Amino acid sequence: MNSRIPKGNRISSGPREKYTLNGKKRYKMEELLNLDQKKEYSKNREADENYQDFYRYLRGIKNLAASTSNRMLSRMPKGWTNWNENDVNEFYFKTLDKSCSSTHKRQIHYCLKYFSEFKGYHFDNKPPRVHKKCRKNVELEDVWKLLDVVDSDKYLALILTQLYTGLRPSELLALKIEDLDIDKRIITVKNTKTYRDRIVPIHKKALTILRKYLASRDDSNPHLFYSKYKKAQLNLQIYQKALREYSEKAKIKRVTPYQIRHTFATQFIENGGDILILKNIMGHSDIKTTEGYVHENANMIKKGYDKACPEF
Repeated sequence: MNSRIPKGNRISSGPREKYTLNGKKRYKMEELLNLDQKKEYSKNREADENYQDFYRYLRGIKNLAASTSNRMLSRMPKGWTNWNENDVNEFYFKTLDKSCSSTHKRQIHYCLKYFSEFKGYHFDNKPPRVHKKCRKNVELEDVWKLLDVVDSDKYLALILTQLYTGLRPSELLALKIEDLDIDKRIITVKNTKTYRDRIVPIHKKALTILRKYLASRDDSNPHLFYSKYKKAQLNLQIYQKALREYSEKAKIKRVTPYQIRHTFATQFIENGGDILILKNIMGHSDIKTTEGYVHENANMIKKGYDKACPEF
């Protein structure tokens, strides 16, 4: 009997794979061991008073979000909360010598920096520099191809709402029906990353699709885009999966929610939009973040070059 798992039944899970056969999940033994180790480490971490005190320091004194704090702390090895000043500095320099990402190194740097402040240690090392990649947006031709294959009123309304507002994926999926004012053509964005509510205009083309989508609903779910299985807001992973499937159907490169956000900002600038207005629409707290959409815009750079380049 051939015990090989059919390709269609494979589910990607990072470096290892878990398979389904007749609806049942099968795990590799090493993966089960890793899961047990993670659970044991998590229990020990919760029982570590130094860890809990430092976590409260990050949340209460440094004012870091819970997700940021947990992501930072998850990169540290077992027993690190008992380190002395020499251990902290030694681990940081070893991390710098490793062939890991600059993002990982920066997370380690700030974790050790805050831990040193918490313990009263001397730690004056500068964070490693991070290579900044250009923001990726979707070409207009690909946007049109993508919209042509969307066969669901809900997903068409979802994609167009983000295309015409540039909302962050988390903000988009958290919208409630009461946040949409069709008559005034505005959306009230709440619970934002910058902890500030904001008003965002929305184009009449997106509103037309939104009206059709809302008219087709016969439920009492308060969320604008909801999951019919859990009766809650639509999950980000489901949105990503839908975009991936529509991208394959349209025979274009994979489109992600954040690429749609970047596409709005890029097109807004290319069409002559005011950068201060874009800053408010995008919900940026720093104008430098918004300026990136100008500096990294290849079309604008090329147009400026063609206009001003001297001839010899």
